[in-house]
Amino acid sequence: MRRLVLLAILLLLPSHAFAHAGIISGVERQKLTVSRSTWKSEGRTLTANLLFVRHQLEHIGVNVPESVDFEGGVNEEAVKKALIDKIVVTRQGKACDAVTIVSGDTKDQVTTQIQWQCPGGSEPILVTLGFFDIFDPDHRHLASISDESGARTEVLGAANPVVKITAAPGVSSWLSWSFFKLGIEHILIGWDHLLFLFALILLGGTFKSLFGTITAFTIAHSITLALAALEIWTPGPAIVEPMIGATIAYVGFENLFLKEPKGRWRITFLLGLIHGFGFAGALIEVGIAQTQLATTLLMFNLGVEVGQLMVLAVFLPLVLLARRSKWVVNRAVPVLSAGIGGTGLVLAIMRIVEAVGRG
Repeated sequence: MRRLVLLAILLLLPSHAFAHAGIISGVERQKLTVSRSTWKSEGRTLTANLLFVRHQLEHIGVNVPESVDFEGGVNEEAVKKALIDKIVVTRQGKACDAVTIVSGDTKDQVTTQIQWQCPGGSEPILVTLGFFDIFDPDHRHLASISDESGARTEVLGAANPVVKITAAPGVSSWLSWSFFKLGIEHILIGWDHLLFLFALILLGGTFKSLFGTITAFTIAHSITLALAALEIWTPGPAIVEPMIGATIAYVGFENLFLKEPKGRWRITFLLGLIHGFGFAGALIEVGIAQTQLATTLLMFNLGVEVGQLMVLAVFLPLVLLARRSKWVVNRAVPVLSAGIGGTGLVLAIMRIVEAVGRG
């Protein structure tokens, strides 16, 4: 009964409290020690953060420096040999591979983050903690688990060292929906992108020419969005943002001299490449986990395309209808085009000045 009461108290204490001298001495007298971990499953990736009180690792021979600045670091090889190698992670009887191991220490605790890549499938991931034998027989491990079934905490020990972790086959539907919405929001609030798009359709044209122009813009910005998100080529905003302003100026002023938008898809493709890097900025700011890269990139881009179609569905019919008036064609379109061109030019200059000011 005394041990159960002690365990209940430990469960309620914050992690750093375990290092308090009075508690530690009491725990040692009762042969009851506690470690903690968090587990998160997403698709084929299982991530664990293990936390041990410093004296627990010193007890089993893991070097933990005493200095406050911890320049000596944790003996990661000792941690791996003593603890990580004793954790068995499997799915459908096949071992998962530990791909990332990072250890760090604070004044009272040592933490280790591990990632496993598991075989695909809908079966749960089985985690067997085999390190109980190196602690005292009554050691308890508190595992906080976040998986497809929700969040829960399990108390593991030598008698019950196995935990089942369910995993979704891919990125959660919530995450996919979030990036899809982010793509829509980015195009709807990105007035510079909308201004460029409006300038492209202002001259009207046949269905074939408009379809070609819009498709070229879509393909182009999808290419550079992927290049930036995959970190293959990521020009900085100090370059991209002024160039977006320049693309608006170019299309606006070109409208003053272009009689027919036929064949405009070529220049639209080139200019669209620049806008793709602009779209990528929002995605990079949010951050993408490598294990979720393909899906989040796809959903964000789909959101951008849906937002673009929403805008076109409203403005394109209005432009085509308005262009039936000769006054609109001869007067309004040139004035609007000049205004768009001037706005783009001012925007480019302002962004250059801003970039220079930032140094």
